[in-house]
Amino acid sequence: MFFWLLITFILGSAVGSFLNVVIDRTTRGETILGRSYCDYCKATLRTFDLVPILSFITLGARCRYCKKSLSWQYPLVETIIALLFVSSFLVLVQSGQLSVAALLYYFFLVSTFLVVAVVDQKFSLIPTTLVFAASLISLFYNYFYLSSGLFFEHVLAAFAASLFFLIIVLATRGRGMGEGDIVLGFLIGMVLGVKGAILAIFLAFLIGAVASLLLIICGKKSFGQTIPFAPFLALGFLTALFWAKPIIEWYLMLY
Repeated sequence: MFFWLLITFILGSAVGSFLNVVIDRTTRGETILGRSYCDYCKATLRTFDLVPILSFITLGARCRYCKKSLSWQYPLVETIIALLFVSSFLVLVQSGQLSVAALLYYFFLVSTFLVVAVVDQKFSLIPTTLVFAASLISLFYNYFYLSSGLFFEHVLAAFAASLFFLIIVLATRGRGMGEGDIVLGFLIGMVLGVKGAILAIFLAFLIGAVASLLLIICGKKSFGQTIPFAPFLALGFLTALFWAKPIIEWYLMLY
């Protein structure tokens, strides 16, 4: 088991390194093809400059060539994706649902939501093209791997979740929520179904409210200022993806 967890972690860190390229280049309108380079001095990076996590540590968080400080985004994304890949593997093993298709599907989902969260945090926008693509893949996955009843439930949850965010956007005239959240809500419902989507959205609003309050107390934000919501949706989604069943069972036991 340890061997496979280690392989999964290494694979996840490598995917995280690639996702950093996707995050930075697509938002700048650049192609993801071509050699990696330093954002400051434009020096082409060599293979030993690009080892996930380790290169950042050994270089002291600085570019080898111009000595400028490197963004902590790079090791954080690599580490988080690696841990999410490991979590996906463990959850599928424990649930008895481990298969190549399910594992790749989970890897794709966690990667998509991390990219969405980071892009929204950095640039206050949601890459809707990626979310649309993920929704389509999820639709096909559900069609082939879920029963007809569950498939219908997930489609219904997708439209219900997107309608929920649409109502918020219309009611607040776009000040309380962005149009990208409507598309992201559709993906959440498509993947998680009704109960999972409700849990994910509830957790997103709860965590978002606590985070906003803390930012106000710390003087980082003031009342009326908005903060990117996709990171909270991503956190709620990942929590529900991995632990929806035990959380819902625990909640029902309270009553």
